[in-house]
Amino acid sequence: MKLWPVLVLIAACVIVPAAFANSTTYTWNFNTTTPNASLGTNSYTFVSGGIGITATGSTNLYYKQQGGIGGASETGLGLACCNDDHEIEPGQAIVFNLSSLFSKNVTAITLALGSIQAGESGVVCDAFKVCVTFNSSDDAKPVSILALYTDMRNHHSGLLTVTDGSGDVLVNQLQVTTSTVPEPSSLLLMGSGLVAMAGVVRRKLRL
Repeated sequence: MKLWPVLVLIAACVIVPAAFANSTTYTWNFNTTTPNASLGTNSYTFVSGGIGITATGSTNLYYKQQGGIGGASETGLGLACCNDDHEIEPGQAIVFNLSSLFSKNVTAITLALGSIQAGESGVVCDAFKVCVTFNSSDDAKPVSILALYTDMRNHHSGLLTVTDGSGDVLVNQLQVTTSTVPEPSSLLLMGSGLVAMAGVVRRKLRL
């Protein structure tokens, strides 16, 4: 039995995954060092790993942090106006600009909304009326919005709007995973290396 094909296959199984395993995760928690306070502005850029995500509210942004009410998390980014609840109420919205991600190869993206009590919902939409609805079972849990982000990128618009569906909501967290796609020259070099390795192994086995 010839062993060199088996040895080359084993080498490929080790080398090829390593070439594609270069991924990075970015997390934006949308918080400040001063909870339960207005940020004093309706637009603020949150940074993770050198990537900025800008949030713009219909009024000044507010970071709320308190114990759960009705089983729902009451921590996240809301609005200073117009009552003491400081959440995104009917007719209000927070718009995130995700265009800074377009230069990255995004492989996963999740969003977590809070303060979604039983019977309430939150709605997240792009500028082209493609939306994802969050229900009480999704409260404070990361939900994939990759399909929504893909539609945004295809339309070259980074605007993501968070509104309430019924009741009121907060924005907890955005998390993005990116991967580095090997350049064609790198793939060619890797392929050439495997072929050369096969030749070396084959010659050694013939000796």
